[in-house]
Amino acid sequence: MKRTIISALVAISANSAQANTYNYVCKDQGKSFPLKVDDAQNTLEWKGTTYKIKENEDCAKFGWRAEKDGASFDFCTATKGYAGIEQNGIEIPCDLKRR
Repeated sequence: MKRTIISALVAISANSAQANTYNYVCKDQGKSFPLKVDDAQNTLEWKGTTYKIKENEDCAKFGWRAEKDGASFDFCTATKGYAGIEQNGIEIPCDLKRR
């Protein structure tokens, strides 16, 4: 019985320790900028600004709508780590940062 409880606690702590943070590198006008999505906190950080996010069902695979102070953009993921920002008709390519 003790082993079952300990195993369950280890499994729970392992799942809760799993990060819901995704780090990307985005190229805007030839310069690289980090982009971080934290879907547990519902935030996206890009170019020194933290945006609130919500899921965006208009993305091909998965993505979010980022909003702050009237500014907004879509951040959509694709396959094999590729993603992109679409803001005012401009697309900015991003790649998942590999550890």
